Amino acid sequence: MLVGNKCDMVKEREVQEKEGQALANRLGCTFVESSAKTFVNVERAFFTLVRMIRAQRQDAERRRGLQKQSSCIIL
Repeated sequence: MLVGNKCDMVKEREVQEKEGQALANRLGCTFVESSAKTFVNVERAFFTLVRMIRAQRQDAERRRGLQKQSSCIIL
């Protein structure tokens, strides 16, 4: 996840939203602009990150379960 902070500082902006989104696309990740000062998208960024972590853990657990089920024993 790529988070662009200080989106409330429009005049001082150094990276345009389109540039941030383009970088996130190249990196294959989600992009969110936020502002800790005005609380814009702060919760959204954290909740999105938590959902991503949970999904990744569930995928890893499923893969481990599949590996255990697909074992082969030759006697």
